[in-house]
Amino acid sequence: MHQHQSTIKTLKNALGQVEAVIKMTEEDRYCIDISTQISAAIALLKKAQQDILSNHLKHCVQESIDKGNVQEKLEEINTLLKKLV
Repeated sequence: MHQHQSTIKTLKNALGQVEAVIKMTEEDRYCIDISTQISAAIALLKKAQQDILSNHLKHCVQESIDKGNVQEKLEEINTLLKKLV
């Protein structure tokens, strides 16, 4: 559960960044500043995704291995990697 709390905090920070981007755009702020905020939001979303996937490997995949359902999880991970790459 602690892992989820950390991820939720990261996602809320990303949300704040996106809200800042919207406000800056509405205010017609300098494009480079807006782009910098977008980059910050993207970095936070990537961190949250890494945290979620790491947690998935440590818990869900390990549980499947322990139960002998390895092939299903390998296919799931393969499908995910195809989307990410």
